[in-house]
Amino acid sequence: MTIAGAYAIGGFVPLFPYMLLTRMRSALSLSVTLTLLALFIFGYIKGRFTGSAPLRGAAQTLIIGALAAGAAFFIAKLIS
Repeated sequence: MTIAGAYAIGGFVPLFPYMLLTRMRSALSLSVTLTLLALFIFGYIKGRFTGSAPLRGAAQTLIIGALAAGAAFFIAKLIS
């Protein structure tokens, strides 16, 4: 149940701007910003809990998450 809740909350982060804003470009920009911020924060927290350097954990999570999100975005663009 905890993992399902975490996925639901984490999935809500990039969708939230689309629920608030009517302009797609603004929603996309805010979505990207919030997602990158969330990845950084989650990575920092991960670093604190695992005993590794929090900033290193934040940077790793941010970079890997950004690459994964970017790949998914471009694959979706190619398909549509």
